[in-house]
Amino acid sequence: MTVCARWQWLPIGKCNTLMKKIRQAIPTYGRKLLFTLDASYFKNCAVFCASEAWDLLENAFPAPPKAVIVPHSMDREILERQIDRLPDVDAVFGIGGGSACDAAKMASWRTGAKLVLMPSILSVDAAFTSAVGVRVGHKVRYVGEVYPDWLLIDFGLLQRAPVRLNVAGVGDILSIFTALHDWKLAAEAVGERYDEDIAKNAGRILEELLNQARAIRVCNEEGLKLIAESYVEEVRLCELHGNSRPEEGSEHYFAYCLESLTHKSYIHGELVALGILVAALYQERDVEELVVFMRESGLVYSPEKIGISEREIFQTLVALPAYLERETQLPYGIFHHRGMTPEKARKLLDGLETWL
Repeated sequence: MTVCARWQWLPIGKCNTLMKKIRQAIPTYGRKLLFTLDASYFKNCAVFCASEAWDLLENAFPAPPKAVIVPHSMDREILERQIDRLPDVDAVFGIGGGSACDAAKMASWRTGAKLVLMPSILSVDAAFTSAVGVRVGHKVRYVGEVYPDWLLIDFGLLQRAPVRLNVAGVGDILSIFTALHDWKLAAEAVGERYDEDIAKNAGRILEELLNQARAIRVCNEEGLKLIAESYVEEVRLCELHGNSRPEEGSEHYFAYCLESLTHKSYIHGELVALGILVAALYQERDVEELVVFMRESGLVYSPEKIGISEREIFQTLVALPAYLERETQLPYGIFHHRGMTPEKARKLLDGLETWL
């Protein structure tokens, strides 16, 4: 096997002969993948993990790691203190969901240790991106740049997780629906740089996803690989463009704002799914295909099931203008364009109720 974090030549722009050099981790697919790694990764290592995933995989480690950490907070200061207390290690494993993978990425970035990522659920794309997602003052921030030696997509491990958590992963892909609309709007309204080829390729990822609801719902190997490959392609497009514009827009802004108000934790892909529906309705789009896909795939988007009240949605919508004024790094989208008032928020909530 070859190391998966490698440089790739990828086309960009309208001319396929024009190439841009980007670095991206390519997944290795299979079962019992930890047993395929060279023994050197295990000799002097630390593991950041979800406790449930560690219970399943502890026996796959030939010797006890120097440290096993279950990250309970992604607050940057707390996480950095945990990492600073680590013994010197040569390798760091991230085994679990987004928190475990991001914590391991942060440790690798700060220490220079080799990195192995093995998501136990596909509810978020943390294992596929180079930046580390942390919280600073209850706000999402992305720092650093780090690439794994190995990105292991182990079907056996993923299929031990609740189906709901893997299905949630399509939220960060389905967001292309509203993100592309925001991007086009920004190009027309404020002159933001827009790449037609990248937008078309993102649209193709979305189209393929929408045609595979059944495979996603049952989380067979085909469905799990589709989610993972969609992450790979999505991240590739974002790297080519230079930011997450092809897949992130107002649906994520809604999610970030709600999290900043409630200080609660949610399943990321499900919160984004709700944000997609809210943003799409505010974009005055036809959402029937989206809702059919969500229902057929089993993607949770109901506020009640996610743990969000109608009052919290209303407060988030009303708070969005002030939130976007503060978060100036977030590109132009429908909430910038149309603003928001209590009256508009109430009307949007009434429209949302129709599709729940």
